[in-house]
Amino acid sequence: MKCKLFCLPYAGGSATNYMRWKRHLHGHIELHPVELAGRGRRLLEPHYGSMDEMIEDLYGYLEPQLDEADFAFFGHSMGALVAYELAHAVRKKKGREPIHLFVSGTYPPHARRNLTLHLLSDARLQQEIKLLGGTEDEVFEREELLRLFLPGLRRDLELVETHCFKSREELIPCDISVLNGKEDKATEGINLMEWSAYGSRDCQLYEFEGGHFFINEHTEQVVSLINDVLSSSVELMSTKKES
Repeated sequence: MKCKLFCLPYAGGSATNYMRWKRHLHGHIELHPVELAGRGRRLLEPHYGSMDEMIEDLYGYLEPQLDEADFAFFGHSMGALVAYELAHAVRKKKGREPIHLFVSGTYPPHARRNLTLHLLSDARLQQEIKLLGGTEDEVFEREELLRLFLPGLRRDLELVETHCFKSREELIPCDISVLNGKEDKATEGINLMEWSAYGSRDCQLYEFEGGHFFINEHTEQVVSLINDVLSSSVELMSTKKES
């Protein structure tokens, strides 16, 4: 059975960040990198004014693709929180649930840090981003690239930092996999297993070498995990449908 894997980008990122995954995924898993407005092939579209606006837009993109095939969500950092909200929207509007939710490189919604990055000065925001790694030095060294990068990143951060997330009383009825870099400063000191409070089924934590952008540093290991997890989930769903 086929499974569609919808991947949500991190703040300042785009759908292209996931394209390298295609050659590593098993044949029954269809890669669907989701592009947000204001970047990549949607560069000329205005950025979202709120997380709710983003979710509404992304649901409109996903809805025609939510046929009878199983599907799963993967999101990294901001993308993980977007995937969480999107799973709720799909369930409410379409009556369907993902067979799996992968949340990577971020805290559970209730554990967000007090630091509001989107309000920092440009200089301080650059310092914070450099600490996380994953952004080419050239972006900080060339003023024209920085002028393109920082405003979009700041808007993304504002969406996440000002949004009121779904209550833990509204549980997602699917397994959750939490992925984390062992040296990730963004999740340091946070009990990531508290993601288990957001789903009604199993929750597992998987740790990788590296910092915040371990998904780029260890792509093959990350995708191998996704292959294993989704193969088991698809097999289980297939058995349920046949019984």
